Amino acid sequence: MEHEEILVHGSRGSAARLEHTGVAISRLDHATLAQAGVTTINDLQRLVPNLQVENAFGGGQPQFHLRGVGFFDYGSNNMPDVMTYVDGVAYPFGIMTQGVMFDVSEVEVERGPTGATSGRNTTGGDIDIVTAEPTHKWSAGVMEDIANYARSKTDLYVSGPLSKTVTFRLSAETNHGGGYEFNRTTGEHIGNANRGAVRGKLNWAVDDTTTVSLNGHWSIDDSDATPGYLIKPFTTELGAGVTMPADSNHYATGWGISPQFAKMIGVANDAKPFRKNQSWGIDISVKKDFSWARFTSISAFEAMYRHEMNDWDATQSAEADNYFDTNMTVFSQEFRLTSHTSGPFTWAAGLYFYNANMQDEMVTDYMSTHSFINTTRYGQTDTSFSEFGQLTYHPFHNFRVILGVRHENEWKYLNNFYTQRSTLGPATRYDRSTGMDQVSGKVGLEYNVTPHILTYFNIRRGVKEGGFSAYNLTSPSQIAPFKPEWLLAYELGFKAAMFNNRFHLTGAAFKYDYHDQQVQSAVVDSVLGPIGKIVNAPSSSIWGVELEAQAEPIHGLHLSQTFGYEQGQYTQFQIANLTATEAQHAQTGGAWRAVYTNMAGHDMGFPKLTLNGSASYDIHIAGKYVLTPEADYSYRSQETAVLLGPLFNIKPYFLLNTSLTFRPEHGRWSVTGYVQNALNRTYDLTRNFFTTSDFGIVGPPRFYGARMSYTY
Repeated sequence: MEHEEILVHGSRGSAARLEHTGVAISRLDHATLAQAGVTTINDLQRLVPNLQVENAFGGGQPQFHLRGVGFFDYGSNNMPDVMTYVDGVAYPFGIMTQGVMFDVSEVEVERGPTGATSGRNTTGGDIDIVTAEPTHKWSAGVMEDIANYARSKTDLYVSGPLSKTVTFRLSAETNHGGGYEFNRTTGEHIGNANRGAVRGKLNWAVDDTTTVSLNGHWSIDDSDATPGYLIKPFTTELGAGVTMPADSNHYATGWGISPQFAKMIGVANDAKPFRKNQSWGIDISVKKDFSWARFTSISAFEAMYRHEMNDWDATQSAEADNYFDTNMTVFSQEFRLTSHTSGPFTWAAGLYFYNANMQDEMVTDYMSTHSFINTTRYGQTDTSFSEFGQLTYHPFHNFRVILGVRHENEWKYLNNFYTQRSTLGPATRYDRSTGMDQVSGKVGLEYNVTPHILTYFNIRRGVKEGGFSAYNLTSPSQIAPFKPEWLLAYELGFKAAMFNNRFHLTGAAFKYDYHDQQVQSAVVDSVLGPIGKIVNAPSSSIWGVELEAQAEPIHGLHLSQTFGYEQGQYTQFQIANLTATEAQHAQTGGAWRAVYTNMAGHDMGFPKLTLNGSASYDIHIAGKYVLTPEADYSYRSQETAVLLGPLFNIKPYFLLNTSLTFRPEHGRWSVTGYVQNALNRTYDLTRNFFTTSDFGIVGPPRFYGARMSYTY
């Protein structure tokens, strides 16, 4: 079996192609995503082994972890370890990924370092979202989803030809309601969605060898934010105020801001926590086939405006209320050449340029505790230039040797950074810079035992750029840049298709040597004491195994199962023990001195076991209709808060979803009734603390509803 195609972003398609690609990739087609009720990128963790996605403190900034490689940062300015692509365009800030999952053709999740054939450098992996393409025949469709808690979602599209060579597709989505939390004092509900998005795609077949694609999108998110519940008793105003008991009902919460804070950010005194985010973008792709190679150019511009207010003390007290006002723009340009198959060598090579500009403001309400409001402002620019290439050599039939390399230069500048307290005079302003000059790449071996069984082994080096802890400044040492992280990934795997393609099984075992991992922690200033900061853990180690299986043992019966197990330990990491440091200072006084804890041998805390599975069966009725019952589940073992303590551990949870779909045998409509979280399990998505309050963010309760769709 010849290796026909080198894997690149924006060149998605057949499951058969992925079966002959020696990397671990989960492919989720449109039917799978719809059946599982996937509406946001965060929902993918219910389908992909060793993937976790959670929003920082319940805010709009998602935290991606793949095979234990991830990054925690509630700010807007740093790149995640797991990169999201939409139609080959990188979304380099996590906050940009929260409104892209509509009119989707498929999603591919690649685990492990990437960057040798396209896109950006990553240490964790990629999430590639491929949206539906324009069609050469006229078609249109509508889908309406209605559920309890007044939740509704509407999807529309129209597609067809404008001429013999030009096709278009226009799609849109709206999402409303669904708020399941309530104010513990007033009973008022919070958490309702209010989102809308539209996307347009235009394809032009210039001639037999040249195609041009123009894509544009716009979205708005005017939803309620997601406050937390108190996980332990909380006395407001630094112990001088009201004592709030821990919430026995995890859907209970509270919120409130000071009049001064409301006036400063321009909202009403009784405003709920909210998001008022907008994003838009445009990209143009050109593909030109020559006799010897395909040339691809992807030019993209993305912009986002983040206006978000969160209440992170979960009470009426003004102790940890944050407002983000972020404007970001990203321009990227990628050029690729990919060889056509001929002879013993295939290859891909390219250039990637990236430039991001950000103006950010974070306003924090401390009126109930310190009688002031903090405003942090800064600008950040980030520019990188990369060259990459991959060569595949076929020394003999069914055996391939793969060599990939990437070189990246990156320059990042933090400009005019300052934190202004409302009770003090003008703040000192700072400029900082960092960058990297790094090489990453891959060495791999692939062998087809049979035409339908692939085995592979590869070693990959991944790199992620450094950055800045852009939080409320208390000491200049806080904004000292943290270094780039890198890892060596060793992976041994197989992919098999058996029994006339009715059974597919893939598996992988991996071992990561992780260096300079970027970790949310703290440093100790000699005058001011402990300060929150992202630091580098010198070394750690991760290993694990994965299995994915899909089967159709009899016609109409579809089964799937994934298994992921992983463990990680720090091998060299000294962290500031804040409890011991504060106790020492209380006893000795004078300058602050850090007391460190050696984390060598300590578990890294992520869930060790993830299980996901589904089963559905098509029941044919009188040769005219099909009735399909379906059930899927996901299980996640305990997540341990190694750096925060056992109070912040997330308990294991099991979720079950069921549905029943009725449709004509060859018709255009379908009706589905469903129940999500059918067992009505109460579980936490995350736990954390911010300044004074310890809180958890609860996951959705049971939702039941119906989906109706019609295509023309």
